[in-house]
This record gives sequence, C-alpha cells and structure tokens, in this order.
Amino acid sequence: MPKLAKSKRREAGRNVPLVSSDINVKTAWLYYVEGLTQEQIAEKLNVSRVKVMRTLAACTAEGVVVTTINAQTARQVALERALEKRFRLDSAVVVPTPEDAGHLEKAIGHAVALYLGEHMQDGMTLAIGGGATLHASLAYLGRRQLHNASVIGLVGALPHSQWINPSIVAAKVADLFGVDSYQITAPVMLHDPALRDLLWAQPELMDVRTRAANADIALLTVGEISREATIFRHGLVPPSLLPSLRAKGAEANVLSYFIDAQGRLVDHEVNDRVMAIGLDVVGMIPNVVLAAGGRHKIAATRAALNAFETNVLITDSETAEALSAGG
Repeated sequence: MPKLAKSKRREAGRNVPLVSSDINVKTAWLYYVEGLTQEQIAEKLNVSRVKVMRTLAACTAEGVVVTTINAQTARQVALERALEKRFRLDSAVVVPTPEDAGHLEKAIGHAVALYLGEHMQDGMTLAIGGGATLHASLAYLGRRQLHNASVIGLVGALPHSQWINPSIVAAKVADLFGVDSYQITAPVMLHDPALRDLLWAQPELMDVRTRAANADIALLTVGEISREATIFRHGLVPPSLLPSLRAKGAEANVLSYFIDAQGRLVDHEVNDRVMAIGLDVVGMIPNVVLAAGGRHKIAATRAALNAFETNVLITDSETAEALSAGG
C-alpha cells in the first residue's frame, strides 16, 4: 500500500502543530539542545515568537533550564524527538510506562483525551476507530459543546453492544462533544465478501465513507497478532484464523484489517470481509493520529507506521525506546 506524501496531503489541509507530553520542556529542548531559533520554534508550534520567548523565560525562572534541561519529563521529550526524526512524525507524545502493565491503556488513553481536548475544535470532523485504548480515553475526555463538528466511526458494529463494539467509541465521543456521529451500520465482519460491495453501494453508507475521507483528524489504534489481542480475545475474528494469518505474514490489525510488517494488506480472505473504511482512505486524512503502546505491540506499531503516513504517535516510554532504537 503506497504512502501518500505529507506535502501532497497538506495541499488541502493545514500543517499540524507540534505537540508533546510537556510542551514547555519541548520548547526549551528545541531551543537549548537542538539549536532552533525562536522563529523556527514558533512556526513548529503555530504560536507567536512572543509566546516562545515567554515560555523560555518561564523555563529559566522555574529552574527547568539551568545548564541542562532539568525536568522529569526531559527523558520523555528526548524520546519524542527521537521518534519524530526516525518516523518523520509531526509530533510524538510519550507518557511514562506505568509499573502495572494493566494501567497502560489508561495512561495512553489519558494522553489521547488531552490531545482531542486541545485539537478537536468547532467545524472539524474526527474519524475514529475502536479498541481498548481509545475506549479508555473516554473516561478522561471532558464534556463540551462543539459547533458544526462531527464524529465518524471508521469501523462497522457488533450485534452485541459491549465496550468492544467499535461503534461505541465514536458514539460516546460525539456525545461528549455534543455533535452528530455517523456510523457504518453493518457488521464489522461479514460472512460473504460479495455482501460488502452491496453494502457500500447503499447511499447512506456511501455518505459515511465520503465524510470519513473528508475528515480533519483520524484517530486509530493497532492490535498485535496474538490470542490476547482484542480482536481475537473477544471473537471479532475467530482465533482459529491465527495460523493462516501468520502464514500470510500478518503483523498487525488496524481497523480490523490485517497488514504485514511493511504495512501492506495481507492476501487473506478475512480482509475481503471487513466492513471498515479502507486504510488507503484513512491515509489521505490530513492529520493521522496513532495511539499504541506496550512491548507486545512494538512490531504491530511499526507495521502501522509503515501502512500510512502518521502525523502523531501517542505511546509509552518503553515502547518509544524500542521503536527509536529499531527494536
């Protein structure tokens, strides 16, 4: 699956401002460590030069900058910069890896909520997937009223409405923002591949796909190829397909599509039965945000980064270290 160059995608969109787990420390890092000018930093952050000057002055006054960057988040910012350079990201947001692995989805979900709270604005369309990480973000997303905005679900639904139902995330985010949501009103996994073409020919679903293609932000997560992955653990795809998927080179699943290490759709019949917006369509959205973490997802995260140009990666420090080191 060829990537679309960022410059071409941005002809119809806007440049994505640099973000961080600690934007003040990142500002100081760019100035004192990487030697960027205040004008260059202001352009990256999409703020005024005066704002940059005030941030640098505050960092000095508060002891964040002495002769070195002196803050607990400095290591996270170093990892963010390493990821941004290695994978040509607009931004990376790195959160500390919690001691209890069971809290990882909440930690990344909190960062996702902060990102959405800052970047989702009036008049914008958010296209969003599902999964445990994005569902965890709902607990931290504040309620507010947006105008002329909308949320599009990128994945079909499940007949049994549990948290794993991909359409639930889109509906709840839309409710928190007080906006309309648009859903793929069909099962996420069909039994007959021929039915998929018939469903996409329906005007209502064609409208959903068009709205997704015109979204401002795409928010995705990624799953690994194992029995512990949400898609297999909860039966969206039968675990019995794992051997044949691995034989075809499957390394990850994104929006229920299975991809190899290079980010290409694997030649497996299950991909012909997925009712979700295509990865090629998602890759053309101007701001693609990938939220994923955990050592068990390192290979899957790298595959997703190869599948389409990602603007923002939200992850944890251990995963960031492994990815930036090529592990």
